[in-house]
Amino acid sequence: MTILQELATLSEENYKVFNLRIIPTNHNVLGVRIPLLKQIAKRITKESPYEFLTLDKKNNYEMILLEGLVISSLKVPFSNLVPYIETYMTKIDNWAQVDSFVMNFKGIKKEKEHVYNILTHWLNSKEEFTVRIALIILLSYYVEKEYLENIFDISNKIKHKGYYVFMGNSWLISVCMAKFPEETIKFLKVNTLDEITHNKSIQKSCESNRVSKEHKEILRTLKRKSK
Repeated sequence: MTILQELATLSEENYKVFNLRIIPTNHNVLGVRIPLLKQIAKRITKESPYEFLTLDKKNNYEMILLEGLVISSLKVPFSNLVPYIETYMTKIDNWAQVDSFVMNFKGIKKEKEHVYNILTHWLNSKEEFTVRIALIILLSYYVEKEYLENIFDISNKIKHKGYYVFMGNSWLISVCMAKFPEETIKFLKVNTLDEITHNKSIQKSCESNRVSKEHKEILRTLKRKSK
């Protein structure tokens, strides 16, 4: 049985309908739940990961997502993964294939400086989901005191106008707000973000249970009014 055939046996029509409602994609969706995909990715990683990475994914959503999960499961230096990641970037067309892939990484924390230098290249890409990958890596692994000013500088300089870049950038700032509220409020008072990202950062922060009521009150006063 091929991997694609195995996925077909695990598909759920209701879950497929749910996915198609929240994940805009041009890929063929079967409707296989993420925990099952992670189990399959774990098995592939143990058995024949590099053979799987070279397979034609048949424009299938789950097969492409599996590719990302296998890449992020490999216990090799990050620089060895870059060619596979950049190939994966050419296949993805939705936020879910970004976020599930990024949050599956285990080794980034051990190579933070090296990975950070790679991110600066991806942040300048013209591809929407390449930029989002870099932003989601930042919010997942780099929201620490040491990197905070760098993150604010990066956020200010994002020029890509893709919707999922706006959302990734605002999510990044909202995570900063949850962990470093005083510093982030200071940033939000003086930033040069576009209006969409600025206001969405405030909205996401106000929706967070990790931000205090007092800080939310301050944030609401910083919202920009459309001209």
